[in-house]
Amino acid sequence: MTTRRLLALNVGSSTLKGASYLLNAEVPGAQPRVVERSRAEISVGPDAQERLATLLETLSETAAGPEVVVHRIVHGGDLHESRELDEAVLAKLDALVPFAPLHQPLALAFARAARLRWLQARQGVAFDTDFHASLAPWSRRLPIPEAWDALGIRRYGFHGLAFASALRIVASHDAGILQSRAVFAHLGGGCSVCAVEGGRSRDTTMALTPLGGIPSPTRSGDLDPGALLYLLRHEGLDAQTLEEGLSRAAGLAGIAGHGDMRLLLADPDPQAQLAVELFAVRIAQAIAAMATAIGGVDHVVFSGGIGHRAPGLRARIVARLGWLGLALASRDNDAGAIRIDGGSGPAIWNVAIDEERELAESALAWL
Repeated sequence: MTTRRLLALNVGSSTLKGASYLLNAEVPGAQPRVVERSRAEISVGPDAQERLATLLETLSETAAGPEVVVHRIVHGGDLHESRELDEAVLAKLDALVPFAPLHQPLALAFARAARLRWLQARQGVAFDTDFHASLAPWSRRLPIPEAWDALGIRRYGFHGLAFASALRIVASHDAGILQSRAVFAHLGGGCSVCAVEGGRSRDTTMALTPLGGIPSPTRSGDLDPGALLYLLRHEGLDAQTLEEGLSRAAGLAGIAGHGDMRLLLADPDPQAQLAVELFAVRIAQAIAAMATAIGGVDHVVFSGGIGHRAPGLRARIVARLGWLGLALASRDNDAGAIRIDGGSGPAIWNVAIDEERELAESALAWL
């Protein structure tokens, strides 16, 4: 048996998640089996090398280090499929920093730090945008002048590793989802909804950047472009101030002062309840829109820190979609079961995704 040590690095805007695996192959050249060893989550910091050292200590990894490292990259642009990381790929990903300024610079800083730390390791990347390579043409193209489209301003979609993980998990319980119409709602620090038909993404709520689509705990989601023009022209805000406000002080936080769904659900304050209600309505509307995109819905899948852990919010969302045939089994929903529908109409799922596992599995394509 041949064995290699793999480290999956998942850099978010504020956290670094890592998981170590063994790639075991019965004979040289055979497809390896991915076996998890340990996982950890720590905060990111300005010194990527120091954070990598802390992560390894938390994972209890050996001094020898990994032989394979895989990095999650939020924006791959027109790059598709996981691949080995080299200077040419890094240059292309650097050029996409303006499309994902909260995530891309951090992820690339850690990728460069990892390449310096483990010179002999093979390193690769997997892109959140890759899951959406199959978007319908009417979804990909934004209604803007052709010259702007030529600049790369189009719908890319995000949370691809999360959606791929949710699809894999549900398919392990019901393989029929791979031939069905499914709507996935990933609700966490960032939130997006995706229409999947026959296992392929056809439409999604986020577009050029992770700021678009439905509101998130601190991100605005879609806005009237005229509102931004007004702030630029008449309030004198510059682009940096707009970006900070839209990314860190909008969404649920813009209405209620913070974006912690656990606290908002329990808070009787009118602004807290307004934030929850707006959030639930916009998600329900997005699910209905995605179902329209694929001609109906056979499965609805909730994931993400909020989607998976907030049964009260799931109940509010589903309550607005009864006309689509959706109905919860209240006891299963409250208990956090994986299948939570009432047995008639579309299946409803509640899954704990594993992006790190998706990263590890993606390496098998290029190793």
